[in-house]
Amino acid sequence: MAEDLLPEVVIVGRPNVGKSTLFNRILGRRQAIVGAEVGLTRDRHCAAAEWSGRHFLLNDTGGVEWESADELLRKIQDHALYAVEDAAMVLFLVDVRAGMVPVEARIVTELRRRGIAMLLVVNKCDTEQIAASRTAEFHELGVQPVFPIAAEHGDGVADLLDAIIARLPASDAEPDPLPEGTVRVAVVGRPNVGKSSLVNAMLGQERVIVSEVSGTTRDAIDTLMLRDERHYLLIDTAGIRRGGRREGFVEMVSVTIARRRMQRADVALLVVDATVGLTRQDVTIAAEAGESGCAVVVVVNKWDLITAQKGQADGWQRELRSRMGRIGFADVAFTSAKTGRAVDSLFRRVDRVQGNRMRRVSTAALNALFDRLEQRGVQGPPGSPHLKYLTQARVGPPGFVVFVSGGRRTLPANFTRYLENRLRDEFDFSGTPVRVWIRRGKDRHRKGVEGEL
Repeated sequence: MAEDLLPEVVIVGRPNVGKSTLFNRILGRRQAIVGAEVGLTRDRHCAAAEWSGRHFLLNDTGGVEWESADELLRKIQDHALYAVEDAAMVLFLVDVRAGMVPVEARIVTELRRRGIAMLLVVNKCDTEQIAASRTAEFHELGVQPVFPIAAEHGDGVADLLDAIIARLPASDAEPDPLPEGTVRVAVVGRPNVGKSSLVNAMLGQERVIVSEVSGTTRDAIDTLMLRDERHYLLIDTAGIRRGGRREGFVEMVSVTIARRRMQRADVALLVVDATVGLTRQDVTIAAEAGESGCAVVVVVNKWDLITAQKGQADGWQRELRSRMGRIGFADVAFTSAKTGRAVDSLFRRVDRVQGNRMRRVSTAALNALFDRLEQRGVQGPPGSPHLKYLTQARVGPPGFVVFVSGGRRTLPANFTRYLENRLRDEFDFSGTPVRVWIRRGKDRHRKGVEGEL
């Protein structure tokens, strides 16, 4: 990919100095979560940025707090320092309001030891007076030049970007779109069911932070991987809690980002905890994934903690089918992210349900099914419109239009579901939603009819 050739710029600094705000400001969109709580960014983010025709990769990292006793904070620091290994430049961000903190000298020393080019960026300089009077102390760090900015308002960011591209190595590369045929896979579920562990197991490396702390993943993390000559974009999302249990601004934004990612995904891996069983919230999340048009694979994780008993997996299957309602079409996998059990098979399942989601049925095959339905006298309850013919209008997910005439304006919902199920059984749409729309039209020969809604 061309992105592999782009120079990388990494933002480093203590927690809550405004790294994610600067990241969003340079990108020109809100990609990372920002807020007043310390330590919102935990995983690293990487996105393509452009200024004056020059392209580079911008990397946002978690806050560095040297030699913290907290294991999670140490992991965040390790990921931040790992991110700078291949960087062409580091933007070392400090907070003018907090003044210089001793740990910042330690960070600068570590970056110098690694031989990395740096720009010192003093954030939250909301006025020229603040910039003039309160940035002098940061000169003690020995990093020149110093760029006073206000990332929240954009003040000074243009000058910073001019300095960045002037110092970056020459590169004609531009960011590529996703490779053709890439399958977007969103990993979703309640907090602490093992989503990040599952992503790491699928990747074969610790790309995202894993912790026993509930809700560790706050932002959605995209990772492009190549496996068996096929590209997958893995999207590890924040845990989704029921509305009454969302704790403030951070979780609200996390949920919004997670749902937005499901809406642009092809396949949703709904991770549930085998030791807890299927919860009402699991069913709700599955329904949201199905409504967004994703194919759905229910991943029953932590299966290594379940005592092996004959028929136990069958019992899970029956419970899923009985409790998930209209999402009963979902495929089901029993995995252990910890041991790697059945993780490789997830890719085959993803390929299969995505293939079903993109399947287009020939008009001749639809006509044959319609003829069989007519022979059975399937026309709905008394007063229903008269079914004339059906055609496929779209894929991803499959959508079908039933043309009708006369009778009531719409078909009953249960009859529409009956048609969905017949289409699913006849043409193997397992794992994917199927849409059926009713359209009134003139009675005309149905063969060869195609159309898009």
